[in-house]
Amino acid sequence: MTALPNILLPADDAARLQALSRYQLLDAHREQILDDVVAATARLFDVSTAMLSIVEKDQVLVKAPYNLPVPIERIPREQSLCSATILQHDTAVFEDLDQKSAPGVDISLILQLGLHFYAGHNLRTPEGYNIGTLCLFDGPPRHFPPAERHLLAQLAGLVMHLLELRRIMGPHSGLTALLWGTIYRSMSEQLAALSNLTRDSASAASPLAPAVAREAGSIVANLDQLVTATMRRR
Repeated sequence: MTALPNILLPADDAARLQALSRYQLLDAHREQILDDVVAATARLFDVSTAMLSIVEKDQVLVKAPYNLPVPIERIPREQSLCSATILQHDTAVFEDLDQKSAPGVDISLILQLGLHFYAGHNLRTPEGYNIGTLCLFDGPPRHFPPAERHLLAQLAGLVMHLLELRRIMGPHSGLTALLWGTIYRSMSEQLAALSNLTRDSASAASPLAPAVAREAGSIVANLDQLVTATMRRR
C-alpha cells in the first residue's frame, strides 16, 4: 500500500481515529435513514452522485452511496478528496477538478469516472474531530454559491446528529432499530419534500433559487430539531 502523504494527515489523526471508533461505522452495512438523507441531498442539489465518506486510517469507507458510477466500498485515503476535506473546517468545493486541485490527492480515478465537480462538508464530532464528509460529485463543472455551501453544511450537521444519536443508543441494539423506525417515519415526509424541491431553471448547473434555498434550509432545520430533541430525551 502506498504511504499516505503527510500533507493529508491531520496533526490530531490518532485522536480523530479514536473518536471515529466510538461510532462503530466501519462496515458497509446499509442503513435506510442514512441512505435517504444522502439521496434527498443529491436530488436537492441535482448532482449525479453523493455519499457519506468515513475516513479511516488508510482507506475511506463509502457509506450510504447514491448512484455511484461503479460499485466501490473503500478507496485508498490518498485517492479521496474527502481526505483533504477533513483538514479544513469550511465546505470544500472544487468546481472544475483537475490533477492540481488538491495537493497530495490522486484524483485520476475520479476523473476516469467522468466526475469534474466535488463539494464536501465535514461530519464533525461534538469534540471537534472530522471523521468523514457528506459529499457531492457531478459530471460537468458547476458553480456552487455560498447559499448552497451553507445548505450542504446544514445537511452534514443533520447527518452528524443522526450518527451521534446512533452512537448513544448503540448501533446494533434492537432498541436502536426500533428508534430508527420511529425517527424514519417522522422524517420521511420532510425528506420527500426536500427531494421534490425544484429549481427555477432547466439547467442542472444553475444555483438554487433563493426561495428554494430558504425552503430547503427550513426543512433541514426542522429535521435537525427532531433529531436533537430525541437526543435530549435519551
